[in-house]
Formats: sequence, structure tokens, C-alpha cells
Amino acid sequence: MKQITRMATLGVFLLAGVSGTALANGTSAPEPEPIRYMPPPPAPMPEPVVETCEPGPYISGSVGIGIPEDVEYQDGHKEEMESGVAFNGAIGYDFGDARLEAAVGYQQHNYKVDDDEDLSLLTVMANAYYDIDTNSDITPYLMAGAGWAHLSAWDEDDDVFAWQVGAGLGFEVAECTTLDLGYRYLKPSKFDLGDRQWVDQKWAVHNIMLGLRYNF
Repeated sequence: MKQITRMATLGVFLLAGVSGTALANGTSAPEPEPIRYMPPPPAPMPEPVVETCEPGPYISGSVGIGIPEDVEYQDGHKEEMESGVAFNGAIGYDFGDARLEAAVGYQQHNYKVDDDEDLSLLTVMANAYYDIDTNSDITPYLMAGAGWAHLSAWDEDDDVFAWQVGAGLGFEVAECTTLDLGYRYLKPSKFDLGDRQWVDQKWAVHNIMLGLRYNF
């Protein structure tokens, strides 16, 4: 019995020695790799919020230069005019792609043959606009209008029908605020100023305007 016990004890020591040798030789079982922490994916960037104005009323004001054509008289005689400053103010309603407004304009042009005399033009017009959506801060537009014109020169005046057409660009510079750069071709009907030689005068003017429009 004692001999069996000695043999068992010897076997345990032999196994321990073999295991120690195996460990020393690097033949032990590989250690498990450490668990690596994977951070969560970043949250998606929020889409930019585009501020847009709702349809509604607006006011506008503009100033520019009027480049007049020659005044043509009934007998075919023409008279040159000088360029002048033009002013315009309006109140209207913006429907989204279209606008309607009532506008008042004033401009004055000197006769080149007599700098002391001028031709003044006061207009009250109803205008319609079509805004072309470009999905950006720049909006091209087309416009047309018609209304009343009061012309005055040489201590005479006349009231006639007038119409205009034009185009331009709107630049949104702030929320509900637009910088407007536009062109207008303004044409009064034939007008009479004084004696027979001044009847049936023909005239038109090209206006280049810069202004601001604010939507409420």
C-alpha cells in the first residue's frame, strides 16, 4: 500500500514537472484576446433649416436711373432728353410664385436744348410679377404693369395711360428681406403739352432700379 502511495506521489510530481516545462517552452494555451471597445457611430448631422417667408403683404422702395428716349413730336421733330433719377414705392401681396402691387413712381428729365426746363413724370401703376423659383437665394422675375401717368413740362401738363414691362433679380439678404435689381421699360401714351406743335408727343424711358422689399 505504501508503495502505491509513493508511486502516485511520484506521478504527481512528474506531471507538475512536465507542465512547468511546457509553460517554460511557451506551449501553453493562447490567452484570449482582450475585448476592444467600439464607440457608437456618430449621430447624423441635422439638415439645415431653410427660412422661408409665408405668402403675405409686402412693401418696397427703390431708386435708380432713368435713361429716356427722344421726345418725338407730331411733325417728326425729335428732342433729346437727359438721364435723371427715378424713384418708386409700392405695397403689394406675395402669393408665392406671383405678386400683385400698387406702385407710385416719379422721375424728372431735363431737355438737352434747355437745361432750365424739364419733363417730369408721375405714375400710379398696378403691377404683376412672376417669380421663377431656383431653390436658392437668387430669384429671377418677370413683370408687367399698367396705369396712369401725369406728364408736366413748359408749364403744361397732361394725364394719359401708361404701361411698362420688365425683368430683374431678387437677392434674399435676410429673412423676408430681398434686394431687388430690376429693369423697366416705361411707355406713356401720346400726350399733349400746349399748342398744336406739342400734341401727340411720343416718349419712353428705360429705368434701372435698385431697391429693397420686405415681406410681413
